[in-house]
Amino acid sequence: TALRYLEQSLAILQQIGDRKGEGATLNNLATTALAKGDYDTALRYLEQSLAILQQIGDIYGMAATMANIGAMLFEQESYEEAIPILMQAYAILEKIGSPNVKYPLLYLGEIIRRIGEAKFEEIVSRMK
Repeated sequence: TALRYLEQSLAILQQIGDRKGEGATLNNLATTALAKGDYDTALRYLEQSLAILQQIGDIYGMAATMANIGAMLFEQESYEEAIPILMQAYAILEKIGSPNVKYPLLYLGEIIRRIGEAKFEEIVSRMK
């Protein structure tokens, strides 16, 4: 299964010290857990991935992982938690000129649609 191969890949990457590959694989493991609805495991993998990517300074990887965390929080309808991390992911992706800037924007737009613009603005104002 995909999960087994990802776990084997992670073990090898850890053995050889490929931190970037380890961070990416943890992100892929999180995606697999999300597909099964296992949010706790997914969050654990995403947090591990984010920590590694921050340590090595992989800006794009950090933003992609943040977007995945935001997407997971969105799926759980934890909009107040999702908004700041999606906004942070958007800001990073926009700054580096990534075409993937659209993903956090899609989630933010859907949050606004679901909770209303006034509630969204209230949450954003509390972030400042």
